[in-house]
Amino acid sequence: MTGHPRNRFILIAIASYVVFGLLWILLSDHLLLLFADVDALTRLSTAKGVFFVIATAALFFFLLRAVPQRDAMPRESLLGALTFSIDRERRPHWFLYLFAVVITAAVLLLRLTIPVDLGTRPMLILFMLPIVLCALLGGLGPGLFATLLTAAATDLMAVPHFHSATASAYAQLQWASLVLNGLGVSLLSAMLHRSLAKQEVNRRMLDVVVSGNTDAVFVKDAQGSYLLANAAAAAFVGKPVQDIIGQDDRTLFDAASAQALIRKDRDIMAAGMVQTSEEQLTLPDGKAMVFLVTKGPMSDGKGRVNGLFGIARDITERKRVELALKEAAVVFDSSYEGIMVVSPAGRITKVNAAFTRITGYSAEAAVGQTPALLSSGQHDAAFYREMWASVREHGFWHGEIWNRRQNGELYPEQLSISVVHDEQGQVCHYVGIFSDISQLKAHEAELERIANFDPLTGLPNRRLLSDRLEQAIRHSTRSGKSCAVCFLDLDGFKAINDQYGHAAGDQLLIGVSANLKTVLRADDTLARLGGDEFVVLLVDVGGSEECVQVLERLLAAIRQEVDLGDTVVRASASIGVSLYPQDNVDADTLLRHADQAMYLAKDAGKNRYRMFDPESDRKSQEQRKELEQLRHALANDEFVLYYQPKVSLDSGDIIGAEALIRWCHPERGLVPPGAFLPLLHGTELENAVDEWVINTALAQASAWHDAGLSMRVSVNVSAGYLLAPTFYSDLARALQCHTNVPPEHLELEVLETAAIADMGQAVAIMQRCRKLGVRFALDDFGTGYSSLTYLRKLPVDTLKIDQSFVRDMLNDADDLGIVEGVIQLATVFERQVIAEGVETLQHGAVLRRLGCHLVQGYGIARPLAAEAFPSWCRQWQTDAAWHTLGEAS
Repeated sequence: MTGHPRNRFILIAIASYVVFGLLWILLSDHLLLLFADVDALTRLSTAKGVFFVIATAALFFFLLRAVPQRDAMPRESLLGALTFSIDRERRPHWFLYLFAVVITAAVLLLRLTIPVDLGTRPMLILFMLPIVLCALLGGLGPGLFATLLTAAATDLMAVPHFHSATASAYAQLQWASLVLNGLGVSLLSAMLHRSLAKQEVNRRMLDVVVSGNTDAVFVKDAQGSYLLANAAAAAFVGKPVQDIIGQDDRTLFDAASAQALIRKDRDIMAAGMVQTSEEQLTLPDGKAMVFLVTKGPMSDGKGRVNGLFGIARDITERKRVELALKEAAVVFDSSYEGIMVVSPAGRITKVNAAFTRITGYSAEAAVGQTPALLSSGQHDAAFYREMWASVREHGFWHGEIWNRRQNGELYPEQLSISVVHDEQGQVCHYVGIFSDISQLKAHEAELERIANFDPLTGLPNRRLLSDRLEQAIRHSTRSGKSCAVCFLDLDGFKAINDQYGHAAGDQLLIGVSANLKTVLRADDTLARLGGDEFVVLLVDVGGSEECVQVLERLLAAIRQEVDLGDTVVRASASIGVSLYPQDNVDADTLLRHADQAMYLAKDAGKNRYRMFDPESDRKSQEQRKELEQLRHALANDEFVLYYQPKVSLDSGDIIGAEALIRWCHPERGLVPPGAFLPLLHGTELENAVDEWVINTALAQASAWHDAGLSMRVSVNVSAGYLLAPTFYSDLARALQCHTNVPPEHLELEVLETAAIADMGQAVAIMQRCRKLGVRFALDDFGTGYSSLTYLRKLPVDTLKIDQSFVRDMLNDADDLGIVEGVIQLATVFERQVIAEGVETLQHGAVLRRLGCHLVQGYGIARPLAAEAFPSWCRQWQTDAAWHTLGEAS
């Protein structure tokens, strides 16, 4: 705490202020006791306080200005700090003269408040305070100014004046002593200022030398604590200078390094001699450094050693370079790679042992020759010009080159040429490092074969095929001709493997590969992807007709006999073909499209080919995209149900409502079901949508029931969902969630053709569901494969006459006959019948005359939003449109 100059200054300043304050209080209080009357004491106390405030305010100002910075070096004294805090570079000179006027006026005011005559008892000792302060702070000029100002002011205020003949000798002696003491103090202060200024100059020069030195400079006391350290020393240890002062080596270095430094310092102080040595230190961050250190003892005035100074230079890099040079010499001699050093004139100056081992030339035979000694003749002059141009431009060249050994054998080598410059940037030599890569080249060739060719048939594999397919696409784009990707899969290959064994299967693959090669052109590619899958890449194909001819030859070649040793077999294949640019996609997609076409060929009976149709694939992609949009719509509640009323033409009663799904598309608006329901047919999403419709319709019926509107709802159920294993449990769970809706108020409508695929299963499921209380209707009756047996077996309660018959029955006698027949069948089988597509009152009148009293259609009402349905019900009862049916008929 107290070791830092700033802290020491603060402590000294506080102590000085305490002493000054206590002395002032003691002396001023004794002075006040000389006067007995209360009025005098009051005035003197006030004057004393005013003077104390002025004096201490000035003192605080100078003290605060003189507080050293945290990184300041120690000064000689508090007086020096105060003096140089107000020098001319930091404070205008007139400020000191103004201070002299103020402090002199304050002392004069204090003296005048004392009820003692200034002429008889001047008490001029009080006026030494402003003289001393001004002289100490400002030197000769302010000191003399304060002296003259004090002498003049006291002489002016004294009665009689001190300089007059009538003044007492005692007063004149005090006045003369004041002037002489002021002169003396000013002269002594001037000499002190010059001495302090000289010391400050010396200190600053020392600071510049120490702080500007790139070597670490430090001073320690006898206990090893740092008294001084420059910025370079702080940078080495990675700490600020102020964090080093007062600390010892144990806080800066690891334990081992610190102990070694402490022992070394003690030995130097004990020997009393300057020593220079290398010191290895490890910093707290783990960094190891080497320093060249000069240390020597420091003595006090009595010759006793009280510390140690040191100058340390970082030679870590130099030691590293020295070590690197030694290691380089070892590496050069023992390197497994050949090394040759060439002079700027192009002559070999040095080679290592590996050079001799690789080239066969000894050092004696190579030194003095040019590198052309190794020339193989495989590279032309342009190659060497380009190589040396790179060396001159970039200072480096790396590549493969063919050279010749002493025995005439050619070999490939990996060569690196580097340029070495001297300190002036001039080329001093070239270094060539090379290795024989003959074995590496052979290994690369083997890896290339393994990476790009099938090990069984020797055909290109998928990797090489991809590269050639990319090239074929680029060539086709340039030439305008097509390229064909033919995906082949052998028919029945697994059976041959199982019957004759895997070895026979391998022989079959080899034989088929050989047969296919005989019908392909040189530019075509036959590749094996794995197993019994092959790909033929045809380039420069004139069109689909030319491609068909090649495909016929491929099928014929595959059907040729293959000798398996013990038996002879014939194979066939299914081929899928995609043509570019007719199928304008990337290489991977072309291959995938050909694969898809191959599966179509297999499904069509095998031993044939099938061309990929981009238009069909586009439609399939669009369908998948639309299904994904529908899946998103279901997840984000974009579907909504509209409700079309069902009414009785006899009583006008609203017997129920059919729930019809709509899609609230965020961009297309309200989408009708015919635009998206066909996409769901046969998909898993169809079941999810049907389940949503049932739950939503029941929830709406429940809400209507709570609002006082008890309404039957009917929903359409697809065949897939009806036959799904979860249909019954889903339905039961939905009914349990809405217990206020009677089960018989839910009617499930099934298309007439829905249950034909598995009538037995459909009947069983419908009978089981009827036990829950729900009802069934056979929708679009008359459009499917109707039979009396079918109608008799299905447990349906209602037949719905398809709207296609109802809509045209007024104009088409056949449709009218079908409607009449369906009504009669419903009567025979004791089923309810309801007609869809009733668009006018005339339709309703004819239907009622034929015996069909339940209807729905635009003539009754269009599908309504759930919130609009109750108001329509009230309006229907008010209008009573069914009463006019007699007039319509």
